[in-house]
Amino acid sequence: MKKHFISAFLALILLLCMPLSASAHPVPDMTRKGSITVSMTYQNKPVPGGSLKLYRVGNVHEDDGNYSFKPVDALDDLISEFGDIQSPELAGTLTGYAAQKKLGSKSAAIGQNGTAVFSELELGLYLVVQDTAASGYEKTTPFLVSVPYLDDGAYVYDVQSDPKTELEREVKPTTPTTPHSSSGSGGKLAQTGQLWWPVPVLICGGLGCIVVGLYRRRRGQNED
Repeated sequence: MKKHFISAFLALILLLCMPLSASAHPVPDMTRKGSITVSMTYQNKPVPGGSLKLYRVGNVHEDDGNYSFKPVDALDDLISEFGDIQSPELAGTLTGYAAQKKLGSKSAAIGQNGTAVFSELELGLYLVVQDTAASGYEKTTPFLVSVPYLDDGAYVYDVQSDPKTELEREVKPTTPTTPHSSSGSGGKLAQTGQLWWPVPVLICGGLGCIVVGLYRRRRGQNED
């Protein structure tokens, strides 16, 4: 009898613990707002200047207690699911879609500390695109940021992020040098090849000599 009582008691404890375990599963607070702070650095130093654009490309989606992101209505005819949101290829594809669909965006300047802040954001998946680059640098590759994201069992709503690829210095084109003339003719190229303009002059001169010779010969005959 005592053995059956202990078994029933343990079963009751397990039943009581099951709802507690389910309730411990982290659930995002859909009433909250979030923010994204993007830090631009080069060799661990802040890079001020330029601006960023932010596009909301995904909504929070719940499926049996599991949370993910689904494309916003404006994109659902172009893409059905995101897959790996860390993929640079996906971010590049969504950049083209955002331009094609003329999605609304938010802009933020990159301050002297190398950061740009987007605040009061609805929960969702966001695409970060550099609109203008800092002086002397190339634009960074577009990347995706989720608000919120799950970190060590808790959702983080104020997200600190940075580009997924390193910033690169802008490569300035080299200025071609002007070739120097060795003829000393004020920058004009030296004449090469055969000159044809003296030929007609020489022909005319030769004909003139022949005419003069014939005239003198006839004159001499007449005098005789």
